[in-house]
Amino acid sequence: MRELFLTIIFLLMSAGLSGTIFYYTQLYLHWYYFFILILFIPFLYLAIFIIYMILLLILSLFVNMKKERSKPNLFLYFWVKQTIFQLLLLSRTRVKIIGKELIDSKKRYLVVTNHISAFDPMIAIARLGLKPLLCVSKIENFRIPICGPFIHKAGFIALDRNDAHSGVQMVRKATNYLEKDYGSIYICPEGTRSKTGKLLPFHPGSFKIATKAQADIIIGYIENTNLISKNFPFKGTKTTLKILKVIPKEEVLEKSTKDLALEAQEWIQREKENR
Repeated sequence: MRELFLTIIFLLMSAGLSGTIFYYTQLYLHWYYFFILILFIPFLYLAIFIIYMILLLILSLFVNMKKERSKPNLFLYFWVKQTIFQLLLLSRTRVKIIGKELIDSKKRYLVVTNHISAFDPMIAIARLGLKPLLCVSKIENFRIPICGPFIHKAGFIALDRNDAHSGVQMVRKATNYLEKDYGSIYICPEGTRSKTGKLLPFHPGSFKIATKAQADIIIGYIENTNLISKNFPFKGTKTTLKILKVIPKEEVLEKSTKDLALEAQEWIQREKENR
């Protein structure tokens, strides 16, 4: 029900505005104009969402990006997640999740998947059910208007791929989140999106988070998120998030980060070939 919070608010507002317009224009005097009342709702919903985004833009201007977060802000994470739900709804993105029974929503995990689109972390946040799921994201994303300030404030972790020290800081911060039970961590070990569809080599450093925090690892496979922006606005997109395996922390501690990276890549490559 919490997932639908903003959707319900926007629907009530758009329905109320539509009814108000219908009444004050006296269209209700002609019963055959009733369909206009229904047609107004989706357009008003979109208008309300645009106003909502403008408000977020204004609020984001007051966020101090230089102040480091030592723990996630769950209130802002809630609004980030609600905004993600709206983006998926308006882009008509449907997410099929497979293997969710393999995970425990009360536990904290390191979640690793393949990376084919900017929507990958969005569907993981929206559908995995881990509360919260904080993402490791390239530093460039923190410079995007609206998005950057709010994911920074919510507790997402920035990574400068051209700075080795940034990688060390990222691992330390993500490990701290897991150890203190602040939330689960999502990372794409490829480091960047695959433009060809071919799986890129996994960086073993990503798995240091799990070995240092002694956390279970979720290996997942994401499909079709790269089609969302191509299909929008004329066509919806069916996407899949499949949980392939959960590596318990006992096994994590017995293996090197290189072995964990190879294992995760093999599981995802095998799933990709079977599709």
